[in-house]
Amino acid sequence: MSTTRRTTLVLAVAVLCLTLGVVVGRIMSGGDTDPGTATATVALADGDIAFAQAMSVHHQQAITMADMLGRDVAPDVRALATQIRTSQWQEIGILTGWLELTGAPVQPTGHDHLGMPGVATNEELTRLHDATGTEREILFLQLMIRHHQGGIDMAADAAHATAVPAVRTRATALVGEQHQEISLMTVALDARGAAVLPYP
Repeated sequence: MSTTRRTTLVLAVAVLCLTLGVVVGRIMSGGDTDPGTATATVALADGDIAFAQAMSVHHQQAITMADMLGRDVAPDVRALATQIRTSQWQEIGILTGWLELTGAPVQPTGHDHLGMPGVATNEELTRLHDATGTEREILFLQLMIRHHQGGIDMAADAAHATAVPAVRTRATALVGEQHQEISLMTVALDARGAAVLPYP
């Protein structure tokens, strides 16, 4: 696939995910958003907004790692990276839709992934970028498993704390999805004779 076609496909997926997020957000609000105004009527607590913002940033690093893996890897790892990239984009779309309907910024000024549970450091990302062959596959799986473990903790906390059923449902689903992906990645890591990284 050419670079132009790949870029077009990525943008199309992003737009679709954002659209899905807006639709879900409208369902959350009971359809009370007035299309003639820019004022959202979705009632989310500060904790719900913080979760949506933080998880969006957290997901962005997972997408970055999947992109850094490249295509010159074994089919099983490439398939896992593609699955993760797609699911994280979809999740960002939903969370962005919620934030847009509440009028909250998608990302607070000056906020990044540093200090979030399970995130890779800049040094680890550099190692992933520079690694090749099986070494790159192993490092990707190790970093992504730990990253998912952090995401699960964040989502579990949000599911416990929220009073909004839709937020609880999405956060609980995220926990289940990432547990499934961790299981698949652990099998791939075992097949390469490597162990998971310590967490936290």
